[in-house]
Amino acid sequence: MQVVVGDGPLLEQVFDHTFPIWNEGLSREAYSKWNRAQVRTPWGRDRLHRFVLLDDDGSYRASLKRYRYDVRVNGRDGWMCGIGAVFTATEHRGRGYAARLIEHVVAASRAEGALLAGLFSEIGAPYYERLGFVHVPFDEVSVRVTRRDGTPAMLVRAGDERDLPLIAAMHEVRAAGAAFTLRRDASHIHYAIAKKRLFAGLSPLGTRQLEFFVAEEGVVPVAYAVISQNQYGWTLEEAGDRDPVGARLGAMLETLVAREPSQERPIIRAWWPRAFPVPPQLTLANRTEPKDLFMVRPLADGVVMPAGPDDVFYWRSDYF
Repeated sequence: MQVVVGDGPLLEQVFDHTFPIWNEGLSREAYSKWNRAQVRTPWGRDRLHRFVLLDDDGSYRASLKRYRYDVRVNGRDGWMCGIGAVFTATEHRGRGYAARLIEHVVAASRAEGALLAGLFSEIGAPYYERLGFVHVPFDEVSVRVTRRDGTPAMLVRAGDERDLPLIAAMHEVRAAGAAFTLRRDASHIHYAIAKKRLFAGLSPLGTRQLEFFVAEEGVVPVAYAVISQNQYGWTLEEAGDRDPVGARLGAMLETLVAREPSQERPIIRAWWPRAFPVPPQLTLANRTEPKDLFMVRPLADGVVMPAGPDDVFYWRSDYF
């Protein structure tokens, strides 16, 4: 057995295997374009790789994605090995190939100095618990926006790359007290938005939309929101506000909802960090655990895992 970094024709072979599970409505061609485009972003080029487990004859057995996320864990800065899209070829399941590949990538990441490994499990906790991962709860909520008569007095424009450094600064301030958070610079935020935008753009016409909005005072961004939309409603992918109570973000969402006054208020879902203020214009309800469980495994000495939602600052935008 050998582990290689997937590229070229081998990468297309991986896509052939994983497309039926994770296409989310994309065509096979669009699925390939979406995945390949992610590694052409400045952040993805250095931090996202596909690892493939091959038999001695070069045939495909299993694959996964590894991300390098900058993190802060209880005041300690470092990086997390993010594991995604773990897949074993159907005819080879039940032989431990996925576990072997995960252990290889985890061991390599530990040797490279990673503080921890993390993943999102679509299959529950038991399988990954056997590999040393522990479940860390997140909060998913429904967001209700108060709609007042008239249009809120808030100037909202489309966000662009010039806004990203100040958005990263907003995140740093808001997440400063969290026991576990990603350290998000401008290139990281660019990747997160580009990934969602590419996905919407490659989807069948009219099925998905990604919007990135900024509120500014003078020429300085003071609040922002990234929202994806589909037939089921809106997802607040991430947001920020320099206002201590989040009032600008609340006014932004009021403005966005008021664009179509004749329509029903959309259902808005979000992963809402408990350390992030709830704007006075918003109400959070239906607090649940996200469908995909976040699980972590310490790789360095002295790393203490977050115990629950109060310890975690994490937006849906960084789902992997």
